[in-house]
Order: sequence, then C-alpha cells, then structure tokens
Amino acid sequence: MKNKLYIILSILLFLSININAQKVEKYELKSINFEGNEEYSSSVLDYVIYSQESPMWFWKFIHSITGFSRGASYFDSTNVQKDIDALKGYYFSNGFFKVNVTSKTEIDTSSKSVNLTYYINENQPSHYGYIKIIGINNLAPDIKSSIRNDIIVDSTKIYSQGLLSNNIDRAFSTLLNTGYMFASFDSTLIYLDTLKNKANINVYFTTGKRYTIDSVLIEKSGVGADVVENKLLKKISGFKPGDYYDLEKIRLNQIRLFRTGLFNTVSLSGVKKDTSGNHVPLILQGNIGLMNELSPEIIINNQQNAFNLGLGATYIRRNFFGEARKMTISTSFGIQDIFQVDFREIFKKFSFRDTTFLGYVDARVKFEQPYLFGKNIFGTWENYATINKQKAYNNTIYGTKLNFEFELPRYTLINFLSIFYRIEQSNEIYRTYNDSLSIKTISSVGVNFGSTTIDSLLFPTKGYNLSFQLEEANSIPYLVTKIRGNKYGGALFYKILITNSMYFNLSHKRNSILAFKVKTGYVQPFVGDYSGIPINKTFYAGGSNSIRGWRANELVPKGTPILRAGIRRGPNVKGGTFLLETSLEYRYRFLNNYGIVFFTDVGNTWLGYKQFRWDDTAVAVGIGFRYYTLIAPFRIDLGFKFYDPNDRRFIFDKKVWSNFVIQFGIGEAF
Repeated sequence: MKNKLYIILSILLFLSININAQKVEKYELKSINFEGNEEYSSSVLDYVIYSQESPMWFWKFIHSITGFSRGASYFDSTNVQKDIDALKGYYFSNGFFKVNVTSKTEIDTSSKSVNLTYYINENQPSHYGYIKIIGINNLAPDIKSSIRNDIIVDSTKIYSQGLLSNNIDRAFSTLLNTGYMFASFDSTLIYLDTLKNKANINVYFTTGKRYTIDSVLIEKSGVGADVVENKLLKKISGFKPGDYYDLEKIRLNQIRLFRTGLFNTVSLSGVKKDTSGNHVPLILQGNIGLMNELSPEIIINNQQNAFNLGLGATYIRRNFFGEARKMTISTSFGIQDIFQVDFREIFKKFSFRDTTFLGYVDARVKFEQPYLFGKNIFGTWENYATINKQKAYNNTIYGTKLNFEFELPRYTLINFLSIFYRIEQSNEIYRTYNDSLSIKTISSVGVNFGSTTIDSLLFPTKGYNLSFQLEEANSIPYLVTKIRGNKYGGALFYKILITNSMYFNLSHKRNSILAFKVKTGYVQPFVGDYSGIPINKTFYAGGSNSIRGWRANELVPKGTPILRAGIRRGPNVKGGTFLLETSLEYRYRFLNNYGIVFFTDVGNTWLGYKQFRWDDTAVAVGIGFRYYTLIAPFRIDLGFKFYDPNDRRFIFDKKVWSNFVIQFGIGEAF
C-alpha cells in the first residue's frame, strides 16, 4: 500500500513540474504603432484591430483598486494576423482596394514587454464609378427617380461601403413607404476598374407588388377596452381604405396612438399573411389601461438652468369627453440648487425676503387631443400658475397656451414643427427695489421648428439638433387698443432663440464623442422699451445646462437698467436681451454605464447685441462624470471660472479651489 501511495505522489509531482515548465511567460503589450497611414489616424486604426495596448500606469492602478478602467494587456501572437485582416478590411470598405499591411514585433525579454508595429502601404484609393440600379424598371417614374436620387453618389468621392449602405437603406425605405410591402434588397456587386481606380456598382432590388390598405382591424384588451370605441381607434390610426402601405406612416401613427395615453402597449402593423390581390389589412393591437389615474411623484429636473428636486401629484383622465382627449391636473414644487440649501435655516427664516430657499411652485390643467381637425395635428391647451422665487425677485405667472404640433416625416429638412398662442400675466416683485411691483401682460404668437438627425436621445454619437423659436408679443392687444382710440401702455417685442448642437463620433466603438453647441437669442422691443419685457422673457446664463462655472442664472447684463420708464436704480436683476453661448465637450463612455466629460463653456448675456464685447464673455472649463441609466444619464460637473468678466481675471490669478461650482443634472448638458 505504501509503495502504491509513493508511486501516485511521484507521478503527481512529475506532472506538476512539467506543467509549470511548460507555462508560457506573459509579455505586456507595451505599444502598438502604425506607420504609413496617411488617410486615417492611428487613434482610428487602434479601434479597428483586436490587439489592445496596455493603458498607462494610472489606469492600471485605478483598475487594481476599483475594478474600473483596464488592467495590463498582454501580447497574443494569434491576434497579429487577425489585426492585419481587420486593417485590410477597413481600408477595403473605404475604397483602398490595393492596400498592403505587414507587421513587426519587437520583444524585450528584460522588461517582458512587446512593441508591435503595423506598416501600411495605402496605395491610391478608388472613387465611385457608375451605379446601376436593377429591378426598379416597372416602378412609377416618380418613385424610380426618388430611388435613384437616394443611391447615386458623386463620382469625385472615394468609395465608402458605409455611405453606399446608408444610401441603399434610404432607397429601400422609399420602397417600403410607397406601397411595396414585400420589397427586398438582394445584393450589391462591385466591379473594380484598377486602371481608372473606379468602383463600378450594380445594386439589385426585388420590389414585388404595390399594396393598398383595405381595412384596419382592431384587437383591444385591458380594463378600459370597453370604454374606447373602435371607430375612434381607426380614426387615430390615420389610414383609410385605398391608402398605399407606408411603413414610415405606420411608425408615426403608432407613436400618435401611444401619445393618447390610452394604451399600456400598442402596435400597428400590416397583416402580411392576409394579403389579397394588391390589398392588405392593418391590425391595431392594444392593451387599454385605466381611464383615471392619480399618482404622486418625485421631481428631478433642470429648470432655470439649475438642478431642482421636489414633489408633485398628477391626476389624469383619459378619453375625456371622447375623441381620445386627455385631461391632466398637476401640481408640484421644486427646491433649486438643493445641494446648496441649509435645511437647518429654512424653517427659522422662511419668509418672502429670505433667500435660504429658492425654487418654484407650479399648478397646471392641460387638455390634449391627438387627431385635431381630422388631421395629423397634436393639440394642447394648457392653463397654469407658477411662482418662481429667486434671490433678487419673485415672479408670479398666470397663463394659458394653445399649442399645435404637426407630424412631419423624419427624413425631411424640417422634421418638427409647432405653433402656439399664449396669454400670460407676469407679476414681478423686486426685493432689491423695496418690494416694488411690476405687472406685465402679454399676448404672443410663436412657432418652434427645426431638424434632428441624432442617432440616440440618451447618448448621441452622430447627427445634429437644430431648432428655431420665434415669438411675437402684444400686436393683437396693441391693434385692438388703437382701433378703440386708446393709448397702449405696454411693450411690443419679438423674441428669437436659435440652438444648434452637433455630435461627432471619434471611435468605431461609439464611446468617444466630440459634442458642440451654439445658442443665441435676441429680444427686441419695437414699441415701448426694455422695462416692458417680462422678466421670464429675458435671457440668463449660468447653471447646469449653461455656463457651468457660474450658478443658475448668475450671469446677467451689467449696468443699471430701467425698472420703470424713466427710473434707473439698483443692480440689474432682469436677464439680457441678447444671449450668446457655446460649449465644447469631449465625452468618453466606459464600462457601459459610466462616462467622463471634459468641457469648455463660453458665453454671457447683454442688453442688446451692440453691447457685446469679447472681454465680457465668461469662460468656464471643467470635468464631469456620468452614470447612464435606461431613463437618462445622471451627471455631476465641476465647473471652474477660467475667465471671469466681472473682474477681468483668469483662473491663474485666483485660488483654484475657491473658484469652482459643482453642478448636478439629469440628461446631457446638450
């Protein structure tokens, strides 16, 4: 027995020695270099390959204590050929069909590290040659022309597989939106003309029949199913017998159905198995919820460029008097910059004059109807009362607003549009002026329109948002007063606000983004003067969505503006009539739910564009941290006053740690 045990132990010891002897030592991949790459930067190519360069010591240290970031990366020789194939594939998909890639590996046995270099000979790229579209000859001339315009590319451009795929997708959508329900994209054949460096392309489609809608079928369930009529649901679905099948219209109508608030879940689709001849039925399937709902809520928002936290309650009555109308009664309050509040002092000092507590109280009654005047118009009538308590003033607003939102296709130049009419009274009480009261009533007409092409609301990686807001106030009461032969005592003014934000993807993993925003606004009285413009119609800067080195609405014009006509006194508490802001952010997202941001914000407000001076613009720089959820990203930004226009000093002339503001926010800054 002892001999057997000795033999077993000897065998195990022998195997252990051999296994350890055969272990391969790990070599850290210290650097990855690219040479000969002129068209694409090394940072771009770094995301194409499989191998990963070891991060710097700081990130390895963070990884060792928190698990965030990455630890050391080790050389794997099997990845070299994969990298070469990936680089060739990337260049090939972007028109460099003659690219050649080789590699060189330098091993340092003393430091157990590897330096890896890829040598790239790009050669001449190929441009687009002819593009033939096959399979569309039997289409109507207008559809055929639209598809060709979708696909054809300027022959001076270098071939790009991504651009070609996007154009083909757009053409395919045209077919699906014009009745060709069973259309398909078959294939693309590329013929390389190596003498002329041209990529000639054949694109193949199968269109099938063109279908019209013959009926809309309703399948409803849920506790409210018996209350909502089928006739109403067919009307909101937006299709009538004889309309061509349109996938984009189906998508928009499904959104409209969901916006009614009637449904817990809803879908609208073509019943492809029930096609007959050139006809197809649509089916609307929905689970209809309760018609009455009362709910408390915790409020977190960024109103007034500040992080607010509060409570509210909402009552909703769905299908109010039929026609899918929705009535919403809500009330709420929010504490502004809650992290700056001294709660020990709130109840001791709470009064009108005290500024320990800043924020708002709001009450609203809103009626919504999704299918107005028999058209694809979403109508809203809202009545509201708001008290806004700020450091220098209290502002109580009573108003009513009619808004009409028009549905537009997402691929048009202007893809959102709404017009509104508002009557509002603003009672402004200025604590700095011995509680002086100013009452202003406006009757305004406005329009909001613009375009959005971003790929994500939570973390946009490409595209842009462009919006215009135009508002004209008091022309109607002014004309009525003139007709009656009376003198009008208010102010006529117009307001313009333009915002443009753009997003650029810097990596193939779509986690490294450059974001840019410019925002400008102008208010101009053409009857009366600045004193007649309500305080909530002027512009402020500073806060979590603005110039982040300053607190909410802290940046107002300098000088001593008119409080009432002919009277000048005290510091300015109203906003400006001219606003200019711009922001630049570098956003990096890692570990799925985390992000870091480096930003620069520049801007201010002035009393008219003629008062603008470059040395009056505030400049903030900072760093931000993000936690991304399914609802929205939560963010913390540390904004430093890089240049303060109030004292004309830069950050280098001040104590850094007494010169910054912590901003909290929901959603990205823009």
